[in-house]
Amino acid sequence: MSEEKRGEGSWAIAKVVENPDEAALIAGYLRNQGIPVEVESLHVEELPVNVGGLGEVRVRVPADRLDEALDLLEHPERISAADLDRAALGPPKSPGKGGEEP
Repeated sequence: MSEEKRGEGSWAIAKVVENPDEAALIAGYLRNQGIPVEVESLHVEELPVNVGGLGEVRVRVPADRLDEALDLLEHPERISAADLDRAALGPPKSPGKGGEEP
């Protein structure tokens, strides 16, 4: 996978997909495993089809966490249904004022 300098550290592409929803699911799963993630989308919604690189959505992680991210993604049998559910729902909501749910 390629690496790229961004800000303070370097980032590497852990996965390239053609669908923003799939990228969001992968990013959510990796975040739930404690890996920082950013998603870079080249997807063009206005086009009726994905044309080469115009449909790419890249999931990036810090370069020093790339091996860990790839290991998690390459062994889907280790991913539980609960992990996928948490990834799909996104980060937990923070409680309202006074520690109570709104």
